[in-house]
Amino acid sequence: MLNGLDVDFLLTNDDGIEAEGLVSLVQAIAQVGTFVVVAPDTVRSCCSHAVTTAEALSIHRLDAKRWKVSGTPADCVRVAIKHLKIRPKWVLSGVNEGGNLGVDIHYSGTVAGAREATLMGFRAIAVSQYLRRDRPRNWPLSALRAIHAWTHLRLIELQEDQFWNVNLPVVDHSNVELPIAPCEPEPQMLAYEFAPIEDQIESGVSSDLQIIKYTSNYQLRPRLESYDVDKCFGGNITASRLSVRLP
Repeated sequence: MLNGLDVDFLLTNDDGIEAEGLVSLVQAIAQVGTFVVVAPDTVRSCCSHAVTTAEALSIHRLDAKRWKVSGTPADCVRVAIKHLKIRPKWVLSGVNEGGNLGVDIHYSGTVAGAREATLMGFRAIAVSQYLRRDRPRNWPLSALRAIHAWTHLRLIELQEDQFWNVNLPVVDHSNVELPIAPCEPEPQMLAYEFAPIEDQIESGVSSDLQIIKYTSNYQLRPRLESYDVDKCFGGNITASRLSVRLP
């Protein structure tokens, strides 16, 4: 256990400590300030705000600045602050592989990492990269855009119960300083279905057992004007101010 470590940034995610989005953010943030990484040891996508209480957690120190934890993003923030005694000025969760727009915030482990930090009294931003299958990914560029968003948002006062949810757009140029659009999350859900796995049909699996898979088309999701989906799909970095306050 550490005696205490003051840093500018605590980094986490829900794609796992080896994810390209986090690795690129680490490389970029090193030019901005001091940091440590406490992230899941494997992919924990769509885990929402799950925390581990009944099982033991393993914490593996990889080097002087990185730990991997056998838990969720919320677990990682808890371990970093309560056990490792890390004291960050900001907690950055991401850069997530895929958007966390609209009602996605309820399912997102990335958003939960920032929410948990806020609950514990630290300023936080969740950052996600909206993806399209027909466009290449550029994680170093995503990381620079994430820092650009943080540079802008850190100057805006947050209430104690608030944090930022940021989504980066897909655009055809390499400009870092994209417009930042403050906006509310899209209230309409992404349409989805469950499709049977073809192998079970071909192999004649018993009708008492069904094997199905979630299917959707993210690009066709509803998008009311001026909400985060519309703004992000339109090429803006979206910034939604979220709250941990209960009704």
